[in-house]
Amino acid sequence: MEKASFPVQRKALGWSLRVTGWILRLAGGLTVLVSVQRLRTAGSRTNMPGYHGPPWYVEMLTLAGIMAVGIAALVTSLIVGRRARVHTAHVITSVAGLIPGSYVLYLRPFTQDLAASGIAPAPENDNAFSNPVRTITRSGRTYEERLGRMFRKFGPLIAIGRPGEPLPGGSGARRTYLPLNDWKDTVGELIDNARVVILGAGPGPGTVWEYVEIMRRRDPSRLVVLVTDREEYQRFKTSTIAEAEGVLFELKRKYGDFWQPPILPDLPDPVNPKAARAFYFKAMIYFTEGWEPHLAHFDRSAVKGTHRRRIDKYFAERLRPVMTHISQGTRPSV
Repeated sequence: MEKASFPVQRKALGWSLRVTGWILRLAGGLTVLVSVQRLRTAGSRTNMPGYHGPPWYVEMLTLAGIMAVGIAALVTSLIVGRRARVHTAHVITSVAGLIPGSYVLYLRPFTQDLAASGIAPAPENDNAFSNPVRTITRSGRTYEERLGRMFRKFGPLIAIGRPGEPLPGGSGARRTYLPLNDWKDTVGELIDNARVVILGAGPGPGTVWEYVEIMRRRDPSRLVVLVTDREEYQRFKTSTIAEAEGVLFELKRKYGDFWQPPILPDLPDPVNPKAARAFYFKAMIYFTEGWEPHLAHFDRSAVKGTHRRRIDKYFAERLRPVMTHISQGTRPSV
């Protein structure tokens, strides 16, 4: 039997990068604060009687350059911090020790890891001059890390890592690694024992197999389909119908002779198709009795204005029915 290969992490390097990231954020933050404050008073200061410094425009350009250096340090701190967390991410060498019902299983096409390791852009109205504090305190969490925080009440996020990758593809989930030619049995066991399964929608044969396998093994309340790309979701939707037809006889024995595989809902068009930005998490689909699908759609263009609190409130309101449903359906037995 082929053995799984594990990434080679350098914990010491990871912690060194973390310290470097903190230093860069502190230095960059102080630089931005001081330069913004001096920029705001440069005009009046250079016009004061007895001022013998450089002309106002020279001082303005100098301070603007210093602020740019501070912003660059802040951006670099986010990149360094993300790299550091990959080196210190938790890798599980054996899934045998996982307690049933204690974790959230995160399944997805490996091709989604690159986008999931991205950092959310700053809101449109945030800039160093008008909102220096927000610029300094901007979160460096990746999308995968945000996903883990969303579902942390149900347990830590557990994912299968891409075979042969030199470092974990993300730091939001604890990763384990399986042989390329012998993974289905272990994934099946992980599905059996997960409290919740999050499945990233993608058209790959492995992901489509996992979707149908969840229907074979678990009840509907345990699954959330995560949509991050509209085109991939449409291909996933088509592929799942054909995959379910292949085991329809077995599924009918479980759910009844008149049961049919669920037809996943289409995503609504955005309110404003010309909007410059969109959420990374486009939608989540959860299922009620009989595998009836329900859509929670996240449309950035539907949010009026650019204030961060308004955007966060909109997302939380759309996420609430998903969390309420799986909380009711996945309460651990006493």
